[in-house]
Amino acid sequence: MDLWNQLQAYTDSNVYPLHMPGHKRNKKVFPSPLPLQLDITEIHGFDDLHHPQGILKDAMKNAAQLWKADHSFLLVNGSSGGILSAIRACTKRNDQILVARNCHRSVYHGMELCGLQPVFLMPPVVKDFGIAGSISPSIVEKGLLANPNCNVVFLTSPTYEGVVCDIKGVAKVVHKHGGILLVDEAHGAHLGFSKGFPQSAIQCGADIVIQSLHKTLPSPTQTAILHIKGNRVNVKNVQRQLSVFQTSSPSYLLLAAIDSCVRFLQENSASLFDSYEKRLQAFYKKANSLSHLKLFCGENPNVFTQDKGKLFISTRNTNITGVELSSRLRQEFDLEVEMAEKDGVLAMTSICDTDDGLCRLADALAFIDKTLSLGKNSSTGFPATLPKVRCTIDDALSGTPINKTLYGSAGAISADYLWAYPPGIPLIIPGEEISPAFVSAVKNMEQAGITLQAAYAPEGAIQILQK
Repeated sequence: MDLWNQLQAYTDSNVYPLHMPGHKRNKKVFPSPLPLQLDITEIHGFDDLHHPQGILKDAMKNAAQLWKADHSFLLVNGSSGGILSAIRACTKRNDQILVARNCHRSVYHGMELCGLQPVFLMPPVVKDFGIAGSISPSIVEKGLLANPNCNVVFLTSPTYEGVVCDIKGVAKVVHKHGGILLVDEAHGAHLGFSKGFPQSAIQCGADIVIQSLHKTLPSPTQTAILHIKGNRVNVKNVQRQLSVFQTSSPSYLLLAAIDSCVRFLQENSASLFDSYEKRLQAFYKKANSLSHLKLFCGENPNVFTQDKGKLFISTRNTNITGVELSSRLRQEFDLEVEMAEKDGVLAMTSICDTDDGLCRLADALAFIDKTLSLGKNSSTGFPATLPKVRCTIDDALSGTPINKTLYGSAGAISADYLWAYPPGIPLIIPGEEISPAFVSAVKNMEQAGITLQAAYAPEGAIQILQK
């Protein structure tokens, strides 16, 4: 029996709950719209997420079989918990780690918590779109040759905008040097289910892959999964770290949702992905006729391949920004996109989209496109160079910080992270110098309507080290 049906059967039984949760599954006392009758704790017959022996162990084996992994672990606090666990399981304090600069902030938090020394890999810039391209095997090999003490490589693929790396080639390079490859595939849980999409990193030789089911598959927010392939990773250590970074009281509603998503894909993925591909093909065909707006199609020498389910529409060289395009789509057409930045918007799709939904987006873009003209909306896009490192992350965070306005911080050492969320990729990290060029870029972003967040300082400020 699957987990969801076992929960339902338990609900229908006459067992009285003398255990957590406190709502006691009594909707007469507390008439919540949530399915509290299915919300239980680790009682007899329902296994233990951190020591799975029964129904949860079966669910994990089922997931591993679906994604062709050797081991799979269910995650109930998103990919972030999996990323923290993977980093800690594969490194020792003060280790160097080779990491893509365009990684999610959870990767930076993992390096901070584990006291790691990052060696950053800079992705090339995709011209005309200002987004990060693919980190190639040659970039990784160059990094490993220059830093032979790096035993762990961490990449993000696909990126927020759908750029995919040559994971198969990267894995060969990393393994040749005796290293371990970790891949944040939070935005790619749907990869590998049809020929119209790239293969999943777990199918391409990565050692640990973390996926957010809720981002691109029919599963609720917070549900994710961690896969292990091969024998380079200590599975028991990963499992131990998962018990550190995940709650000791996991939601069975979320666990059942993951199990249901896996079983749903096993039974329906072929037909659903066939329809999904046709839907996307129709959208791309319509969008290719746009005159001013430009749809990212992955055809660039700095891009290995693309996840076409991510629709990045550029407003570069038009008379509007991505923030303004997002506003028009919302106000005039009732369309809410995933993210808006200075140079464009990102619309995320999945197998659960409808023909009508993507047709509405295509028609709305066509209408707006006809109202636009050529303009000078163009920024430097993703930074092509790294900020100057003045001290380690640890030293910056253990120093005495003061709050400083973003515009008045040029020349100082950052004791803070700064990012736009989404996607949550740090623009600067503790220990790096805040250059005049960085301050100028911040001004451009804020003038375009993008809200920037610091980790520690109030809005409009950043923490810096006192001189």
